Amino acid sequence: MRPTRLQASRQNRRSAFFFRRGKLPLFLTLLFCSMTLQAQEHPFYISFYYAPPPAGLSNAAPVYQGLAVSTDLGESWMNRGWITSAVNAIAVDPANSAHVLLGSDYGVLESGNAGEDWKLISGWDMPAVLDIEMDATGIWAATTEGIFLSKDGGASWNTSNAGLSTPDGTYVTQLLRVPGSMLIATNDGVYRSADKGASWRRSGLESQPLSGLQAHPKDPTHLLAWSEQDGIWVSTDGGRSWTNRNEGLRFPSVKCAVFDPRDRSTLLIGTRITGVMRSSDLGKTWEFASGGLTNLNINALLFDPRQPDRVYAGAENGSFISDSRGKTWQPFSIRLGYVSDLWMQ
Repeated sequence: MRPTRLQASRQNRRSAFFFRRGKLPLFLTLLFCSMTLQAQEHPFYISFYYAPPPAGLSNAAPVYQGLAVSTDLGESWMNRGWITSAVNAIAVDPANSAHVLLGSDYGVLESGNAGEDWKLISGWDMPAVLDIEMDATGIWAATTEGIFLSKDGGASWNTSNAGLSTPDGTYVTQLLRVPGSMLIATNDGVYRSADKGASWRRSGLESQPLSGLQAHPKDPTHLLAWSEQDGIWVSTDGGRSWTNRNEGLRFPSVKCAVFDPRDRSTLLIGTRITGVMRSSDLGKTWEFASGGLTNLNINALLFDPRQPDRVYAGAENGSFISDSRGKTWQPFSIRLGYVSDLWMQ
């Protein structure tokens, strides 16, 4: 089963990148938990930039970046991150949930045992990786300097930027696999490749500095694109045309978005200022859906593939859970700071 995944936490990765560069240390060697991962039946991964010390350990140092792993649907957590590098995105092998890739400020990291061990499979000179994907073509890395593609499991990498405009078009914030194509969100709109990255063509929203893309999990002709500066757009024809849906948004600062998997017309967006907004008519109208949130700067949203009424939200400071399809929220079990991505099998 193809994993459900919200890339993007898919905040405006550009601003997050500079935030981390300016405020957080690059190297920290503390793990606050050394539990051994026993089962990989239902892994749940969260990448983050900061976590406070565990409750009751006030003298312990915080963890500044990494990957948190749960195998019991969030009842307990382990820190499995590559803690010397800020993690921006998670990719998991559809055939083996213990095979994990992380896109980080210092390249691509790989683990074959759900994060117990890590190795860098790109060079240290690779630009900051903002998103990461793996498919039958290879490993795709979206970076601040374009697309890098490895067809040999990370042993070698080549750029894949033919057709992208420069310089803005090479700032790639997100990868989105759809049937027959790969779509990317860039600082210069949407691009599409139908030839496994050999070339790229525009697919709308030219000149828009986009933060992310998302497809409906059951109908990939329904797409969302968003920007932290200019709001959200909807496409119902696979990206051939786009319609802006900012009317009713007081602050169109969109950092993430997700479709309700049971309804092509219902969607949630996470914003920088107003928390979560919800629409049941494909963005024509919006309602506030931030009840219970204690932080309104939302980076990531994820519907639970097992419990379709349940949604998770990662914020600038904390994580939250909703059992009402995103209408109301309460704090989630794990204590984290800036959540950058969520993935659940």
